Amino acid sequence: MSTRNEHLILSAAIAGSGYYPGAVARSPQALDVAHFRHLVQTAERGLLDFVFLHDERALPDTALTGHLDALSVLSRLAPETTYVGLAVSVPTTYSEPFNVSRILATLDFVSAGRAAWNATSTASDAEAHNFGNKYALDADERRSITEEFIEVSRKLWDSWEDDAVITDRERGLYLDPQKLHHINHVGPHFQIRGPQITYRPPQGHPVIVQVDLDDPGTPLSAALADVLILHHDAIEDAQRAYAAHQAQATAARRELRLLQSILPILAETEALARAKAAAWDATVPPGASPQPYAQRFIGTSTQLADLLEQWFEAHAADGFHLLPAVLPDGLEELTIKLVPELQRRGLFRREYTGRTLREHLRLPRPANQYAVSPTPSRDTTRRTV
Repeated sequence: MSTRNEHLILSAAIAGSGYYPGAVARSPQALDVAHFRHLVQTAERGLLDFVFLHDERALPDTALTGHLDALSVLSRLAPETTYVGLAVSVPTTYSEPFNVSRILATLDFVSAGRAAWNATSTASDAEAHNFGNKYALDADERRSITEEFIEVSRKLWDSWEDDAVITDRERGLYLDPQKLHHINHVGPHFQIRGPQITYRPPQGHPVIVQVDLDDPGTPLSAALADVLILHHDAIEDAQRAYAAHQAQATAARRELRLLQSILPILAETEALARAKAAAWDATVPPGASPQPYAQRFIGTSTQLADLLEQWFEAHAADGFHLLPAVLPDGLEELTIKLVPELQRRGLFRREYTGRTLREHLRLPRPANQYAVSPTPSRDTTRRTV
């Protein structure tokens, strides 16, 4: 079933000031759109597949600053970019599928088919307190909500067939009523009639990206996700995970892309990179620790390219999710040094060849679950606008 990409996939996380505790103090936390504009446009110049902007619903007790709403930021910047995918985390625990599916469809429209959704599950009591609850829901309940949330969202995106808008002036019809569907979903958590207010998104469905953060409340299923972001330190563990998830995708008759998270600390020599990491370690605040959900790499851009090539060729990953140690400098360094080295080896694109994120990832556009084959009595010459 799988049609693996010829070139490896690269994405980058762009939240906050970076992902290494000892480094972020050296980077001012920018709370203006210009900061994120620079990051997204840097990623696009580096030909990355997508950027990922995480969001939360509570500040940790150790927070030094706030942050902007991730979905609003990416929607604002979508018209200022052309190719790079825009992935955003939107929690399911205290949200409604009708609202979330609509705003994600809107992001897909304003970006001309580059939206991706990380369906997160809010696990902290601090987040629960902000929604009038004393405690966070248990992992099984949160996972069940997220699974149904994704299912309902896909139904809502499909509630409009692609050619539902006909603008038939002779008959005075704007819509073909046979191509607009009530989903009539009744489940353990949601009851939704539909249809959605927004048309079917350009990609059919925004790409669904799920991230392994060691939270049992987060579903990591090939039946739900288009992209899984995992974290393994050993190539053998990554190969086993890759084979298992791809087998699950084949059984579900779905395409799946698997990325491995990596936190690079780069310099001109390995010794300089180690000295940089040691200096940052010395400034780590008490109680903080390096990002646990990514493999930490210390070395040169050439050595990092060696690692990525080895894992890609060994079917340990389809690509890599980069967590820059410090922003924006770390992302600039990766696009200036790592990307050209990968291109030299024939491992990464030299130009975008598609416009949508699904085209970048070689993921098929989903068929509409409510569409039926046209019958002889049906007018198949109506144009879509």
